[in-house]
Amino acid sequence: MCYMLQEGVKRKGGNSNPGSRSERIPLVFGVSGHRDLVPADLPALHEQLRSVFARFRAAYPATPFNLLTPLAEGADRLAAEVALAAGIGLLVPLPMKRREYERDFAAVESLSEFRRLLAQADSHWEIPASPRPTRNQRTRQYAEVGEFIARHSHVLILLWDGGDNKKIGGTAWVKKRRDHWVGAASDPFHGVAPLVYGPTIQVVTPRASGRGRRPRPATIGELPPSAAAFGLSPSKPKDQRGGKRRKRPLLYQLVYWAIDNFNESLPDTSPARKRAKHHSATRSRL
Repeated sequence: MCYMLQEGVKRKGGNSNPGSRSERIPLVFGVSGHRDLVPADLPALHEQLRSVFARFRAAYPATPFNLLTPLAEGADRLAAEVALAAGIGLLVPLPMKRREYERDFAAVESLSEFRRLLAQADSHWEIPASPRPTRNQRTRQYAEVGEFIARHSHVLILLWDGGDNKKIGGTAWVKKRRDHWVGAASDPFHGVAPLVYGPTIQVVTPRASGRGRRPRPATIGELPPSAAAFGLSPSKPKDQRGGKRRKRPLLYQLVYWAIDNFNESLPDTSPARKRAKHHSATRSRL
């Protein structure tokens, strides 16, 4: 899946240099969450997301990251803003044709925000509607986007209070679909395309419509360690201090480190790198 998304970004950018960002293998975040965020919690939620992105960027420094988000109001857009600030590209699956989707953003400010973020996305496309007609087709189309994100993101981030309102396409529903695909991927007889799923991370997110005691924003889930935390290197798989073996990394961590190692081995021929080299050469002649 990550290769398909990579190709979509490359076509839009038109950059085919083998060392450019578009040629490196990306890792993909997905996001799902509440629309009715509490305004007073936005700074804390922003910091939680920034920290999650920073941990992954630090663990896999040579790897580009993308964020799958349909840019719905609330959690989707907050995650998109933080991702852009962290240098993470936006990939936007739309639940329906753009003009029809924009009808959901009644406020002028909301529509303007959606268009601004969409203009900064690396790619956007419409998710095909389910061939099976349903009583509420619009809800079904939103669910198709949630299904896509649950299935095709390497790391899923949920801005969620932990409650289940039984809503099809809601955050709790997306988590259940994620659990389904993670389980299916571990079964070789299920026929699921191989994808090494990373963790599902919950950023505890109170709802403006929530009742009872409001939880504080916090991050629950497994954030990545560095390879050094396991004493890993191509030639030294064991901890050299006393020869004791450290905790074994999970499969997805090994795969992501292998991807990062490959990305690091590519020559950096990106325009930014060329400009830096030109600037350095110019200064040396002065």
